Amino acid sequence: MKVKVNRRTLEIFEGATARHALLKYFRIRKFDLSLVEKVDVFDVWGHPIDLDAPLTEGQTIKYKAL
Repeated sequence: MKVKVNRRTLEIFEGATARHALLKYFRIRKFDLSLVEKVDVFDVWGHPIDLDAPLTEGQTIKYKAL
């Protein structure tokens, strides 16, 4: 399925969580993967979501470093 992380479209597996999407995004951007646990994650409307929140096709998430 396709989801967006900070305006970048990613192809991830069905049933993936926000954590999975961020790990893939961080790997592509060559960021330290341990930083995934240290960010706040939000949906497209700015509501905070948990790293274990399941994602759906076409969903957009954003993160902010703490």
